[in-house]
Amino acid sequence: MPFVTIIAIGALTLAATGPGEFSQSGTMKIGDGPQRSASLHVGCSADPDGGALVIELIATEANTRKDFDYDDFEGPDAPAGAKALSHVTWKTNTGTTDITHTAAGSYLPEPPESFMFGIDQLSRRRGPAATLLAAVGTDSGQLVWTQTGFDARHKLIATFALDAAATQHLHDAVAACLPATKPP
Repeated sequence: MPFVTIIAIGALTLAATGPGEFSQSGTMKIGDGPQRSASLHVGCSADPDGGALVIELIATEANTRKDFDYDDFEGPDAPAGAKALSHVTWKTNTGTTDITHTAAGSYLPEPPESFMFGIDQLSRRRGPAATLLAAVGTDSGQLVWTQTGFDARHKLIATFALDAAATQHLHDAVAACLPATKPP
């Protein structure tokens, strides 16, 4: 699925979530800078002929602060697009699952001045996004997205705390996009 299509999915679903969608507010910090808001969006389109599973981090005030090398991640041909600089961890009391993957992104009109980093894959397939999201069960937990800058000097850390209800909503939203497990 082309990256441009995935950006459209994320941009349209931030306002309201429905089946196959999950959004959560959190916080982010870049280096020694001040803490500010961030948003997590997860989308699932289970279409067997081209569906997608996407995990998106929306960094607020990106275009006004210029405190990270966002431009290096913008678009499908972004210089940072081929480097695995995104490390995403799901932590609960019972364990930790993490992935490292490439991400590309785009400046968004809503929320104003924001930038979206996205990790995507085809739905119903094995891959990093599916591995991470398959680990989400019913326990509350914390999702931490660490985005290393293309220049390797900057590090953006976004944290999202999910209570049991939010975790269940996320689990339900992505279930149709996860690969089917084969019976033993």
